[in-house]
Amino acid sequence: MKTLFVLFTLIPSMLLAQTNGLSLAEVRSMVLAANPSVRESLQRIAAAEAVLKQVRSAYLPTISMTGSYGHIDASLHPDSMPDVRFSDSFKQAAAGMQGNWLLFDGFAREARSLGAKYGVRQSKELSEETRRLLILSATVSFRQAQLARQNVAIAERDHAYNKNLEEDARKRFLAGALPEADVHNFSIRALQAESTALQARLDYAVGCTVLAELMALPEAGLPEGMRPVSIDFAAPGRVPSMDGELQYALAHRPDFKAITSGQLVLAQQVRAAKGDLMPKVAAVGEVNYTDKEGWGNIEQHGNYDSYVGVAASWDLFAGGRKVNAVKQAQAEMRALEEQQEALRLSIRSGLRQRINEAETAKAVFERQEKIHDLSIKVRDSVEKSYKAGMASITRLNEAQTDLVRARGAYSSSYIAYRLILNELDIETGRVLESL
Repeated sequence: MKTLFVLFTLIPSMLLAQTNGLSLAEVRSMVLAANPSVRESLQRIAAAEAVLKQVRSAYLPTISMTGSYGHIDASLHPDSMPDVRFSDSFKQAAAGMQGNWLLFDGFAREARSLGAKYGVRQSKELSEETRRLLILSATVSFRQAQLARQNVAIAERDHAYNKNLEEDARKRFLAGALPEADVHNFSIRALQAESTALQARLDYAVGCTVLAELMALPEAGLPEGMRPVSIDFAAPGRVPSMDGELQYALAHRPDFKAITSGQLVLAQQVRAAKGDLMPKVAAVGEVNYTDKEGWGNIEQHGNYDSYVGVAASWDLFAGGRKVNAVKQAQAEMRALEEQQEALRLSIRSGLRQRINEAETAKAVFERQEKIHDLSIKVRDSVEKSYKAGMASITRLNEAQTDLVRARGAYSSSYIAYRLILNELDIETGRVLESL
């Protein structure tokens, strides 16, 4: 039922995709709506909220009821009367109610309640981290599929171009104006382009399969109308600054925030462990009723007793268990501080690397764009010269090969640059703002 519900919610996007294909934003939304890891993280939040309610129940009294009914056969031999034995056989029914209300436990109850509250917050932040990592996987797969689709288009254009030249060369060969080797040359080029297209289609299918898995689709692949959109070669944007990105990441990365919440949880665990060293005071009370029926209880009524009071307990010695519980919580808290510092260094290093890669990728893309434009002009010029008999078949092959390579490098450099910018948004956690 859940799968059907998710599919129905995705129908509007699927209908839109039938004409234009899926954009990156639509792919991300579908992954977050259908992936079971998201639902798992939501259940962990529900579990943390249930733990919070359990802990808060310690503020309320505990009321218990007891009851029993049975047949008792008793025989007593008093020490004061060695020659006498008393025997009796009777049925006994008993019922009772006990109450216990904890009044003081060294503030351990308050600490556990606050710790559970921070635990809920940590679960929500870990859920956001799950979403962030899913977005990263979806983005990488989407960009790879886009590049593979573009490579398919490049190979198909190369195949069509060489097929046209092959047909033209065949006509000229039949007219005696061209050697047969030139015809075979274009046939070979067309077959090579076809082989390249087959490999690119395989890469595209693999990317679509990964996307289908992330979307939890029933089939192990994307329907035709849900394929990623083709590359839109937009102008390269601005590479963000290191200081701004690092500051934002440390304030918004959900995994970094989750460690901070974990530190608050452990701080309350230390308080709770220290509270266990203190005495416990509780208000207690009970009501009991016993009724006997048998040989020695004729015309006797049931017995009734009640009690209300205050009870206190204090473990003066527990073999060091409670003291070491405090030390354990303190050590875990220090370990988590070191873990957070390690994550901070990792975030800083990752952002520095991404920004360096983005600056380089932008420069490479700008140059590949110029190379691509010049390669088109060179190939067209050489083609005209070849048809006019002023350029050799070898020179035309070189020009076409250079153009195919330039197109592939142009597409790859653009996807690489866009992917790095996407990864920067994901590294900082900024991408979660738009979802």
